[in-house]
Amino acid sequence: MDKKTVEPMTVLYATQELTIPEVGRYAETYLPELMAQAKQSDLKVVGPWVFISYQLPKNGQDRYRVEFCLPIASADNAVAGAFPIKSLGQFSCAFVPYHGGLRQLFTQGYQPLVRDMVAANMAFTGESREVYLAWNGPNSPDNRVEIQFGVA
Repeated sequence: MDKKTVEPMTVLYATQELTIPEVGRYAETYLPELMAQAKQSDLKVVGPWVFISYQLPKNGQDRYRVEFCLPIASADNAVAGAFPIKSLGQFSCAFVPYHGGLRQLFTQGYQPLVRDMVAANMAFTGESREVYLAWNGPNSPDNRVEIQFGVA
């Protein structure tokens, strides 16, 4: 586990109240639609996908808010579309890199990070992020995801 501060960024995004098992299905819907709007609006993509969770539950049944975010260059003159644009502020976090399929993301990625944060007496902010640095499909061992938990 390491700590860092993520710089502010502008994102085109979709938001939804979901359970953990529903995230993949909604990502498959929103991501192509967000990319299409970015292309249609002539927005320059400047980073990898970021999925932001607010109050991530400890089980697969509770609903929570998820934002599917596509980082873009400043969009002062962006044409309004189906999805809004917003600025994310600076984000202080503890993080770990994760490599592999989504099946082990929680057991081999999230759980060790949370355990280390609790042991270090870090204060969670309630915001967490998954930054998709490399994506080759849900079962690919070549996926690279950075898991970030906000710290106060």
